[in-house]
Amino acid sequence: MHTEFWHERWQKQEIGFHRSQVHPQLAAHFKQLPESARERVFVPLCGKSLDMLWLIEQGTQVVGSELSALAIEAFAAENALALTATTCDEHIRHDGDQLRLWQGDFFTLAAEQIACSGFYDRAALVALPPAMRQDYVAQLERLLSPTASGLLITFAYDTAAMSGPPFSTTPADVQALFQAHWHVERLSSEDVIAGHPGMQARGLKSLEESVWRLTRRSS
Repeated sequence: MHTEFWHERWQKQEIGFHRSQVHPQLAAHFKQLPESARERVFVPLCGKSLDMLWLIEQGTQVVGSELSALAIEAFAAENALALTATTCDEHIRHDGDQLRLWQGDFFTLAAEQIACSGFYDRAALVALPPAMRQDYVAQLERLLSPTASGLLITFAYDTAAMSGPPFSTTPADVQALFQAHWHVERLSSEDVIAGHPGMQARGLKSLEESVWRLTRRSS
């Protein structure tokens, strides 16, 4: 899936993945991360997620990565945020109070740009087709500290009824991607199709949402 796809989605405002409220599973499970992972949290492919504001309200420093300038502009405008932009090679860094957003390609970020021991992935892994998942996980591991912990939210559904994005990610998929270098714990799982009329319209009759706590294994 090429970057042009996501630029076009933002240009056309085809952003059904954006939530108008803070995700309830973030509020429910954030404190199940170690204190060190709650101090500074990386949000990959962050869009204009309100979850970042919730994290800031908890006293957390937030570092986000987003491809689209339109997403960052909308996030700042809609939430009356004053962000200072600085060009840093192939990325643009947007700084605010307890907030830093890196505009550009997630896969070209460096660890020193992120410097986080925590992460929150609600819409990054599920936005990527299976062929890109291993590369995503490898880059996430390069960017995060060796003691990192985080929350991952996934969807699993009947792929004969619908194709992504968001892409179906089963418990077996999560284990295959992370178990070599992470402790993987499923914190919750429920069918949330009733709250997703757009997915129902695309043919789904059930949608299993799972929340995972991932903790890096000691090397």
